[in-house]
Amino acid sequence: MPNIDDLTLEQETCAANAYQLTTVCVPVTVTPFAIVGDTITKCCGEPVVTPGKNTCEGGKNGNCVFTITQDICVTVPVEFGASASAGDTYVSCISADSEDICVDCGASETPSAISVRE
Repeated sequence: MPNIDDLTLEQETCAANAYQLTTVCVPVTVTPFAIVGDTITKCCGEPVVTPGKNTCEGGKNGNCVFTITQDICVTVPVEFGASASAGDTYVSCISADSEDICVDCGASETPSAISVRE
């Protein structure tokens, strides 16, 4: 049995292109995030000093919460691709002759019909 590399060296090949119109789909999840920059603190007025023990108002180790709403538009680069694999090979034998019937092969402008079998 011949080696595939030997066949490649011994046989002439012809390149062909085929095109498949497809729709590709991929679910994309966009998860928003916010990065808080460095805070800037300004003192409003002079500090108040109170003698003696004083109870502070507010929640112990508390915080203040507010909401900022911002419309955003996100560009999501997505690359689509595909791989292809060849199925079984089929052949329709047209003609065989002792004369060189390939002498004018490729000279015609008419594309050959290709039968595709599913």
